[in-house]
Amino acid sequence: MKAHYIIVGLLLLSASFYGCKNTTHTHTTVADEQKELSLKKTDQLNYDYPKIPDDKILENNNPNTPIYTELKGRYKDYLTRIKRAVDSADAKFVVIIITPEAGKTSTNSNVYGIPFIKSTCSQLGIECVDMTPAIATQDLKVITQTPRDGHWSKKGAIFLANQLAAILKRHSDAKSKVTYKDTERPETFGDLPPNDDEILDGGKDLPYHLLANAQGCRMTHNIKFPKQKQHVLFLGGSQIYSPFLDNEFIATALLEKQFPNMELINTGMIASSVDDYLSLFQEKAKYAEPDLVIMQTNGGDITDLFFSNRNHLGRSHKPYYPSPTEEKYYNSLYKK
Repeated sequence: MKAHYIIVGLLLLSASFYGCKNTTHTHTTVADEQKELSLKKTDQLNYDYPKIPDDKILENNNPNTPIYTELKGRYKDYLTRIKRAVDSADAKFVVIIITPEAGKTSTNSNVYGIPFIKSTCSQLGIECVDMTPAIATQDLKVITQTPRDGHWSKKGAIFLANQLAAILKRHSDAKSKVTYKDTERPETFGDLPPNDDEILDGGKDLPYHLLANAQGCRMTHNIKFPKQKQHVLFLGGSQIYSPFLDNEFIATALLEKQFPNMELINTGMIASSVDDYLSLFQEKAKYAEPDLVIMQTNGGDITDLFFSNRNHLGRSHKPYYPSPTEEKYYNSLYKK
């Protein structure tokens, strides 16, 4: 399943849109030079460290190794920072755990990662909704596009929308008092190319119609200000983005019909992790003035924080250098 995410991510990352508005030609030139230098460093790291271990980190069923312990600490730090950023935006924060790798199909990254995420949320005072028990009761051949792909089918998106509806109802009164001037807002709140309209298939002969609004979100209309509806921001990976489904069939689009008084803002990203959610929120998404922020995660977000994964797939394209623990682990695994 993880291989699916990585393959799709590598194919679709070229569609990502990065950066915020710059105000002067001088600043743009400096930013471009810094970005070019950063990309060169990242390219060199990808050359030096081409492998991504993923579930190999837990292949011996030992969650207490130095490398996994370090990655868990890194995840907790990012989650803490995301909570702090959402609190600063005066929005309600809910973490949802979603993965089709549930029950009998659960991988080690979820077997060990999900309990850690739930415990960390409890420590931080974050509402956490684990949807994997409900997912485990479903037939994956019905709710996903298995065996061709492990992402949501049309019926799976309906199932997900029904699960999310309970959260939206519970927090329908969430309201932020934070507002921004139009001159303060970046041009986009999500990373999709503005006004994107194309047919993609991720190399799997599963064509789908991708539409993005002018603000880079997977939705078919623009978000207007001052806001007239409750703004619900969805952060997350492919389970929120929903590849291989046309826009009209994804969960957030289905929920729009059920909750007409809510603006559901889909900023889902392929092959992402919590560092991406933090940077996206701080750079762009917070300016959408969310009242409720729902962040999707799963155990894979912990192992995805390994430095070589971030260098290959992270949204910022900044260089992630290995810690001593990562360097030792990488060398023991690939440079024996």
